[in-house]
Amino acid sequence: MSRLFNQFRRRLLPKNRFTRYLLYTIGEIIIVIIGILLALQVDTWNTQRESREEAQVFLKQLKNEFMANRKQLVQKVVLRDRALQSARELLRFVDGTSEYNTPSQVDSLLAVALPVYTFDPSLGVLNQLTSTDKLTLMRNEVLNDTLSKWNSMIQDFKEDEDMYNSYNHNHFRPFLYENYNARNIINSRIRHKVINEILLSSPEKVNDEIGFSGLPVDLDVLKNSAEFENYLAFVVSWLALINTQSEGILNYIDTVLEIIDREIVVE
Repeated sequence: MSRLFNQFRRRLLPKNRFTRYLLYTIGEIIIVIIGILLALQVDTWNTQRESREEAQVFLKQLKNEFMANRKQLVQKVVLRDRALQSARELLRFVDGTSEYNTPSQVDSLLAVALPVYTFDPSLGVLNQLTSTDKLTLMRNEVLNDTLSKWNSMIQDFKEDEDMYNSYNHNHFRPFLYENYNARNIINSRIRHKVINEILLSSPEKVNDEIGFSGLPVDLDVLKNSAEFENYLAFVVSWLALINTQSEGILNYIDTVLEIIDREIVVE
């Protein structure tokens, strides 16, 4: 093409057609500029296409991550609700209004009420997006704004979980170790597979029974203890609070998933 332009230019100059030559030169410059602009535009289109494709990959990964987090949180809500109902039944036992009055029944109630269930969300994809500034690929401002609240929300939630975990291990359990038979509680937990869903990937020996104690059990030690009653009241309060907060997080996750679904291109 350039060879053809050069030949045409040489034919114009000897004939003293300067004006035509000038117009030709300007036209040639315009053609070159147009070519450059087209090349830049094609490059921009390719970059935008690659960004859209990368965004779609991250959106699908985010969806999988939040769906897994939701599944785990629902599981923990169910387990905590079981613990909450068991703690309430133990309060009725203290009040003398419960149908559960035998040592084995109280063991079972304690086995369900005692475990602590924490939410441990996966944050890999979102942290990757944040640390590499890839959130800019998500051109939905509502989604970006919503995702920016996730870490602070989880941090606040984990603080309450940690406080209950500390209370459970440093106060409630020591009381039971001192005043009741922990072996019976643990064996009842294993026998009834109280936390079996949490131990699915654990070795089978974790679920091997350890037998019940041959020592006598005096239920009046618990029934007539104001300290035990107070501990149960706090357990009920903490579990109800944490599960209420969990519902808020579930609503948040559902909102994120709805936005992501609108952004994902169905192929």
